[in-house]
Amino acid sequence: MNKWLKRFMVTAFGAVLLLMLVFAIFYHRFVIEAPQREYPRPTSLKEAQRQDLEYLALFIDKDRSFDTQEKRTLFFTQIDTVKSRLPLDNHKFVMSVAKIMAQADNTHTNIAPRELAKHLNAIPIRCYWFDGDLRVVLAQSPYQRLLGVRITKINERTPSDLLRLLKPWYGGNHNRLRFFSPLYFMSPEILDAIGCGYTENAITLVYEDHLGMEKHIVVEASTEHQNSVGYWPPHWLNGNLMKSKKNWHHLNPAISSPIPFQNTNSNVWHKPIRNGLYVQLNENVHRETCNIDAYLEKVLHGVKNKPLKFAILDLRFNPGGDYSIARSFIKKINVRLNGNSFYIITGNGTFSAGIMTAAIAKNTAKSNAIIIGEPVGDNLRFWADGGSTMVLPNSKIPLRIWTAYHDWQNGCNDWSKCFWITIFDGVAVEHLNLDKRVSLRFSDYMRGEDSALNTILKMQQ
Repeated sequence: MNKWLKRFMVTAFGAVLLLMLVFAIFYHRFVIEAPQREYPRPTSLKEAQRQDLEYLALFIDKDRSFDTQEKRTLFFTQIDTVKSRLPLDNHKFVMSVAKIMAQADNTHTNIAPRELAKHLNAIPIRCYWFDGDLRVVLAQSPYQRLLGVRITKINERTPSDLLRLLKPWYGGNHNRLRFFSPLYFMSPEILDAIGCGYTENAITLVYEDHLGMEKHIVVEASTEHQNSVGYWPPHWLNGNLMKSKKNWHHLNPAISSPIPFQNTNSNVWHKPIRNGLYVQLNENVHRETCNIDAYLEKVLHGVKNKPLKFAILDLRFNPGGDYSIARSFIKKINVRLNGNSFYIITGNGTFSAGIMTAAIAKNTAKSNAIIIGEPVGDNLRFWADGGSTMVLPNSKIPLRIWTAYHDWQNGCNDWSKCFWITIFDGVAVEHLNLDKRVSLRFSDYMRGEDSALNTILKMQQ
C-alpha cells in the first residue's frame, strides 16, 4: 500500500511541477511587463515630449503587433519626424503619438479612442450614426435646439470625408474608427491636429434642420461636464441613462429607448420576444453584481419547457473580454433551437472577444446562423491579449502592449505567435459577412424601435 501511495504522490508531484512549468512558460510568453525607465524632471515642454518619445521607442521591443520590418521602420521614422518638430502643442503631440501607433495597422494597437477623448477637448454636443446620417443625440444648453438634426458638414467637410482623412491616425479596421468617430468629430483639437480645423477651440457645423433648411453654427469647446456622458457612443442613446446627466439634454427623453439601448450599461441582459429569446451580451466580463455564465444558465432554465422558434444574440456593442464566456450558453441554446434560426446581431462596435463570440456562435449554429446588422469592428486576424500598459511619463498617454496573435478565419496553429489557448479551442469561420445588412434608422429610433429587431421579427412572421 505504501509503495502505491508513494508512486501516486511522486506522479502527482510531477504533474503539479509540469503544470507549474507550463504556466510559467505561458506567463513569460504572453504577459510582458512595461519597461522601467527613470527620467529627470523635464525643464521644458520640448524635453518632456522628447522623454515621452524616447520611452515610446521602447514599445516596439515589447509589443508584437509590429510584426514586419516595414511596420518597424515606419514606427521609428514617425518618431524621428515628430522629434524634429518639437515642441508641439499638447493636442498635436497626442495625435502624433496616435499616428505613430497606427503604423502597426492593428486595431488593438491604437491609442484607445476614449483615452484620446480624455486628453483632448470637445464641443458640448454628441452625435451618433443612423443609417449613414450623423445626427445630434445629446447637447448642452444652449445647443439643445440641435437635437435630432442631421450634420452635413464639419469644418466644411462631410462626415464621410473626415472619416477618410482620419485614417492615418488610426490603424487597422475602418469600421472601428467609424464607431468611435463621433468622439473624434466633436474635438476641435483633433480636427486641428489632422489639418481639418480652423481653430483648436471651436468647430463650424453645417446642419439640416427639421424643416430641411441648411444652417451654419459655430460651437465652441467646453470642458464643463465633458466627461459626464462618458465615451461609449451606445450609452448616448440610452434615454434612462442620459436623462440624469447634469446639464445635458437627450434627443428622445419622452419615449422609451429601443430594447437594445435600454440596458447598455449591463454586461448581459435578456428578454423573451414572441416565441423566441433575445440575449444582449454587452461585454464578456463578469461583474460582482452579475456573473454572465450564471445569469445565462438561469435564462436557459427559464425557457426549458417553452417552445423556442428562434434566438437572438446581440453583440453589436460588445468590445471584448474573455471569449470563453457564453460559450456553454451558445452550445446549449443551439441544441434547444433544434435547427431553428440563430440570429447574431453585429455592429461596428463588435470587437475583440465580441468578434470571437460571434465566430463561436456562427461555427456552432452552422447553416442556421444568420448574421444581421453592420460589419464587425475588426478583421478576423489580429494581435490582442497579453501584457501591461506603458504610460508615457509626461503626457500620461496609456499604450497597451499586445503579445498574442489570433486567427479566427483559418484557425491559429503557429506556436511561435498564436495565443496558445486558441490553438486548442479556437474556431475557423472564414468570414463574418452579413446575411442581411441593417443599420439603425433614425425614424425607428424615434418611435422607440430597433431596426435590426424589426427585421428579425418580420423574417419570423
